[in-house]
Amino acid sequence: MTLTTKQRELRTKILDKIYVHGPISRIEISNHTGITPATVSEITGSLLKENLIYELGEDSSENNKSGRKRILLDIAAHHSFYIGCELSEKYFSFCLSDNIGKIYAEKVIKFNAGNKNDALTEAHFIEELNHFIHCHHSYQPKAVGIALPGHFNDKSKTIYSNNTHWKNFNLGLLLENVELPIYFKNNVHCMANAERLFSKNHIDDNFIFFHVSRGMFCSYIYEGHTYGENKFLVGEIGHTIVHPDGELCECGKRGCLQTYASEAWIIKKSRILYESSNTTFLGQLTPDKHSITIETILSAYKMGDEGVTNILNNAIKYLSITINNLPMLIDTNKIILHGELFNEPVLNNLLSHYLNQNNILLPLSHTWDIAFKQYSDINGALGACSFAISNFLLKGKIKS
Repeated sequence: MTLTTKQRELRTKILDKIYVHGPISRIEISNHTGITPATVSEITGSLLKENLIYELGEDSSENNKSGRKRILLDIAAHHSFYIGCELSEKYFSFCLSDNIGKIYAEKVIKFNAGNKNDALTEAHFIEELNHFIHCHHSYQPKAVGIALPGHFNDKSKTIYSNNTHWKNFNLGLLLENVELPIYFKNNVHCMANAERLFSKNHIDDNFIFFHVSRGMFCSYIYEGHTYGENKFLVGEIGHTIVHPDGELCECGKRGCLQTYASEAWIIKKSRILYESSNTTFLGQLTPDKHSITIETILSAYKMGDEGVTNILNNAIKYLSITINNLPMLIDTNKIILHGELFNEPVLNNLLSHYLNQNNILLPLSHTWDIAFKQYSDINGALGACSFAISNFLLKGKIKS
């Protein structure tokens, strides 16, 4: 059945509510969305016939002790399957997930300094993506989401980025050489969307997804939507100034947060340490300065390397200042921190210490939570799956 624009909007709103708040009853959907009970019943009936949702049973909660028992609805697993990918300077990652974010297959192709320039090409990515699709064709994937290290320029089919390599990466070639519908989005926006859509907490609060990698970026989910997603400067947290007399950033300003806390600058400073210090452990862990990675740096940190400890402690200090400022500027209930740095418990504890030390609550101010999301190379790819699901399944935006 072909839906009108209005019917599709209502279907999207109801389906989104079940994704984020399910299990949920029809009357609760009506109360949350303002859609009439009759329309909710009609649309959920259609979704049941599609096997996209299912009836879980009666609501036995304390709030439903009297009157007619409410039937709870939830999203049905393995209704359809999607492929997500992430483009990164460190790897290409791919995953196959169902419509509730359960991963059925994954693949990560890592690069090193020696093969990176040859590997980071459109031809290589298209070859690997089509191979991944072919290997899992039995799942009949519906669409592909691609998480980008920047923003998608729909007009030129390129990546809006200050990285010269990604500026010239032609996404139009992917559209021409991959048969499935493709959806492009900033990688951090993708991961924030996955947190909202696939989270088991079922709390649709405003939250910030704070990502630290080669660069830094924040995605802000406000009232169920990505705030400022079409304004590319919104979220560039790495270019907020934390030290006016600090080092010169690539953007032309001095003392940007990313000159202290981004992976690129932490590695840059560690390479200088490698060349200038006779006491650093970095020389024992890697054959040359170009082989230094975040993993190498974290290993040296665990060994008690004084220079590395100073670099990372400074990074954490300036991160804590920025994080403590965010709730005074943005209406948020939670800040989710994501990055390979945060996989190190000692650094997490240090960050928590700095945050608690400077977090003096004003009278009547509400509290906010900090959560550390376990870093994995597949996080961005799963986020891309969620973006494909949001567009293809929830919104019905079919792309050719």
